[in-house]
Amino acid sequence: MNEKVVFDQLSKDVADQVRVRQTYKYFNGTDRSKGLYDEAIRMGEDVLQEHKEGYNEPQAMVDLVDQAIYNSRKALNGQQTDKHSLKMQLSRAGQFLRSQEFAGLPIKTQQYWEREITAAHNIEVASNTDQALANKTAIKVATMFDTMEQIRHN
Repeated sequence: MNEKVVFDQLSKDVADQVRVRQTYKYFNGTDRSKGLYDEAIRMGEDVLQEHKEGYNEPQAMVDLVDQAIYNSRKALNGQQTDKHSLKMQLSRAGQFLRSQEFAGLPIKTQQYWEREITAAHNIEVASNTDQALANKTAIKVATMFDTMEQIRHN
């Protein structure tokens, strides 16, 4: 007697990998936790591919692989990115961009500032900004201000 094997949940969990990989739990996770998740997804993709090719795993195997995906997703251990310093620097930059001092800069300098601040803002609002990138970007914006201060005093 052939029992119908249900692949619905496994298909949903494999398809959900795109969303999961955009979460801080994944992108800030350890290589080990991400590797376990990736391996579980690969197993799920293999089972689904075998099903497409006409091979059917028993329901217990499908459920076991789906449980591995679920467990490894729950074990992703990335911490949320702290963007406070970056937000502070962008607030400072926003005030500067609206200032008379900015308006008095050469056009090329204004364009450089606008381009760099836009790039920093995009990093700040991105859902998959890791801590190192947030810190590096905050430092870059602060360095732009430091450079401006040095030019002013010379």
